[in-house]
Amino acid sequence: MVTDLAKSVSDDFPRAFPERLTRAGAFIAAQLQARGAPVIAPFELYELIWQMYRDEDRKALYLRDPDANAEVYVRLRNNLRKCGVLMPDPDYGSRILRVVACPDLPADEIACLVDPTCHISHLSAMQRWGLTNRVPDALMMTRPDRAATTQLLSQIMAGRAGGGDTPPVPLRRITHPEFVRQRHVIMHETKAAALWISIRGTNARISTIGQTFLDMLVLPDACGGMAHVLETWETHARTYAEEILAAVERCDVSVVKSRAGYILEERLGLKDPRLDTWATLSQRGSTRKLDPSAPFAPSFSEKWMISLNA
Repeated sequence: MVTDLAKSVSDDFPRAFPERLTRAGAFIAAQLQARGAPVIAPFELYELIWQMYRDEDRKALYLRDPDANAEVYVRLRNNLRKCGVLMPDPDYGSRILRVVACPDLPADEIACLVDPTCHISHLSAMQRWGLTNRVPDALMMTRPDRAATTQLLSQIMAGRAGGGDTPPVPLRRITHPEFVRQRHVIMHETKAAALWISIRGTNARISTIGQTFLDMLVLPDACGGMAHVLETWETHARTYAEEILAAVERCDVSVVKSRAGYILEERLGLKDPRLDTWATLSQRGSTRKLDPSAPFAPSFSEKWMISLNA
């Protein structure tokens, strides 16, 4: 509890931190350690400071200002940096702060901690779900496009650190470096809403199993290529048929429904009323291909109106 930590400032903090660390700085340092994450965004640090100013025992911290503001944030951040509690993150620079006392984490968790809009996807998600034996060199991740990300960050900030008011240190859309914790990161952006879940016991997020199968048809090149996608569907799609059907049903791209329908019905022999509905969306004479990156092939599915070029 914040109040319990405030009561311990005068006794415990001088022994735990350098003497030049202010009482408020020591209080925030303890909050950072209790939080346990090795990185923190400026907005999240400001949020801790904002909450400190609302603690009932704030008098014990000798706070000079009536409330948290940008000047208070800069003063405390600088105090924490000079005392070795915080430092610029080695990969993200000053945009993200590294909490020195907390053990570091792998690239997927770091990326998810610094960017609440992203999740593990494509071949990396396939590997995590046990759908492939391939171990991707790069960490594949996905987040919404710029407009959707900006809107989502505004929604995250609403109700935190002052409610609807824009905080003096807002949560910003971050540009991820090419390498995070020595792992190559490829960040895909999409206009379509993607479903993800948290990975238990970690700070990482991953596309749902249905979303992972859907992503294979939207961007097969990021999933090992269409030949590997077809192999994966033939091996695992029956097991996750309901999750796949639900995910594809949500998708508003008709060619993806055609690809899924062809694979599920003509290659795997599955039947479902939703497949018949998807088939009505097929367009005769269109430029639809099973593999979007390969040239047309003369083999063609009459029902699904798609070139079987894989």
